[in-house]
Amino acid sequence: MVAIPEVDFSSPDAAEQLRRACTDVGFFYLAHHGIPAALLAQVYAEMRAFFGQPLEEKRKVLANEQMRGYTLMNEETLDPAVQTRGDTKEGYYICRHVPPDSDEMRLPLHGPNVFPDAAAFPTFQATMETYHAAMCALGFRVAQLFAEAAGHKGRFDGPGMFDKPMAALRLLHYAPEKSDVARGVFGAGAHTDYGLITLLSTDATGGLQIRHEGQWVDVPPRAEAFVVNIGDMAERFTNGRFKSTLHRVVNTSGQERYSVPFFYEPNFTCVVECFPSCVSAENPAKYPPTTSGQHLVDMYKQTHASFDAEAAAASDEQHKP
Repeated sequence: MVAIPEVDFSSPDAAEQLRRACTDVGFFYLAHHGIPAALLAQVYAEMRAFFGQPLEEKRKVLANEQMRGYTLMNEETLDPAVQTRGDTKEGYYICRHVPPDSDEMRLPLHGPNVFPDAAAFPTFQATMETYHAAMCALGFRVAQLFAEAAGHKGRFDGPGMFDKPMAALRLLHYAPEKSDVARGVFGAGAHTDYGLITLLSTDATGGLQIRHEGQWVDVPPRAEAFVVNIGDMAERFTNGRFKSTLHRVVNTSGQERYSVPFFYEPNFTCVVECFPSCVSAENPAKYPPTTSGQHLVDMYKQTHASFDAEAAAASDEQHKP
């Protein structure tokens, strides 16, 4: 049984540790990441209070077409070929805030954030904005380390890469319902992540599993470390050298579970193509160029029942590479 490797972010060998982890498993624990435990505790307190409300209150901040706000229980179906109903989880998206008068409003998945009523949740917005900013800073450092590990140090440092990242913080609450794998009921169906890097904080309740060498392997929670995985976009950048690993959530305890994934992706218009360091005459590029935004819009259309595909598609063509 594979052990989930660790990348020590404070180590001079961190890039090599990441290279081995992404080549062999595609998942790793990120230790010494620098995010204060007190800030994480505040995020969990806010999300527990929000999800503890009656449904009619949560529906007041339903996710808009830019995917900001509350997503309903069972709305997302990550493995439709196997699942008989949607994931047994509800969520809340907070992304990089884009003002209504910004030119970026013409892009799919860009817009202002949606927050619950400040009278009922006076510190929710400030807490999430503080955490989002801290995770953007961490995400960029991990992205830089990723490029170095792939043999293309500095690739993400230039303009147009991460100065306006598609960075999505997602609060997730899994229902206290046991999964039934045989009947197609999962906390989250089997999937690979769409984007570049996911940094996950989770409570002490297990459930995350990864697919490795034909077996489902548990990923035990670690309070002091993030669980990090690379997504399909990272696999494209490295020409398949680094693996976007299939994973799922299976509730075996019947207890509720809270987790906080942070999805860190390049700018919407950033061209996603194989690093030159990962391409050779013997190993030509396996993936055609696309853009970060085009790739993510296509994925949202497939998995989110509430996502307005027509609104998003209106500007798809003008942003192709």
